[in-house]
Amino acid sequence: TNYAFDGRVKRHAEALAARGDEVDVLSLADEQDGMINGVNVIGLRIPRYRGASRSSYVRSYLRFFTVATWTAMRLSLKRRYDVAVVCTMPDAAVLCAVPTRLAGTRILLDIHDTMPELYRDKFGGRRGALGARLLMIGERLCAGRADLVLAVHELHRRRLVEAGLPPEKLRVVMNVPDPATFRLAQHRHSDQSDFNLICHGTITHRLGLDVAIEAVAIARHRIPGLRLIVIGSGDYLDEAKRLVGRLNLEEHVCFEEPVPTERLPELLARAHVGLVPNRANSATHLMLPVKLLDYAALGIPTIAARLRTVEHYFGPDASRLFEPGQPVALAAAIEDLYRNPALRLELASKAHRVLERIGWVKQQAEYCRAIDSLLSPPSSPKANPTAAQREAY
Repeated sequence: TNYAFDGRVKRHAEALAARGDEVDVLSLADEQDGMINGVNVIGLRIPRYRGASRSSYVRSYLRFFTVATWTAMRLSLKRRYDVAVVCTMPDAAVLCAVPTRLAGTRILLDIHDTMPELYRDKFGGRRGALGARLLMIGERLCAGRADLVLAVHELHRRRLVEAGLPPEKLRVVMNVPDPATFRLAQHRHSDQSDFNLICHGTITHRLGLDVAIEAVAIARHRIPGLRLIVIGSGDYLDEAKRLVGRLNLEEHVCFEEPVPTERLPELLARAHVGLVPNRANSATHLMLPVKLLDYAALGIPTIAARLRTVEHYFGPDASRLFEPGQPVALAAAIEDLYRNPALRLELASKAHRVLERIGWVKQQAEYCRAIDSLLSPPSSPKANPTAAQREAY
């Protein structure tokens, strides 16, 4: 991904830079490369592939692997990295960091998403199932190349243990927003001349944007000024726009380009309600959606699909849940929150309290402990967090 659009990588890299570490990031190039908040962003000029072609997918990954491996190795030969942090997907990106081991660099694999489940959902059928099995094997092999592995929440950690990853090699660092950027605000919206729903992030079929669009088609006759604002890009964007046209929803649904993380709050602040309409499958049941955490940080009430990880952390008290894949149920939830401003305030308040328990201060400390643990010799229980380290992403 591009550095400016990956909130997790930005938070982690800038947290290390703020404490005095030297940090290089290798990512897809954009106009914001260079020194950013103490982080040296090195853009690799490779187009990002989005689509359904397996061969193009593989070719895109191989191009990135080649350039990233060469760049990391060249930089580490000039001056050794203490730690190389590899952020998935794909898991095999860990191979890009393996040559840096020759200079004594330790490797941390940060698994953002589980590839086997995502592959099975994306490609389907017997080939999808076979690919998922192969990727599960690859996941274990890639984790074996790393000194430490990060999961993004507790259920994710359990899934990695069930797949054969050693528990002692795993740490949990959750993907929560930085309160310095995502500040709590009171979204009371006393003017009921419009009612704004918002859904942001990657646009793919599994994340249920079509369900949200169909729900708007149902609810628009009962809610004056109903509007859905979609912020993001992805391989389902064109199909989503065609669906809006077929349902004659041009006045009720608008699409906006993705923006860097620090600009998101000002756009999300327009929302009366945030939507998390993910479909139900093995991949989405394992997700704790970033958009849900963003809404909680900003004090925006949410309507979310009833999925395992969402229920585990939030539950019906902190989010209005609906059965995934059901536009009629989502439309009913939208109308319920439209007619009940007090419920919107209650949901937003409880969701914010959930986020406070797992918030960025706690996750930042856990991340720094994970990094420092790699700097201690195996025989020594203590790291030296006061010495400046050099990390590559």
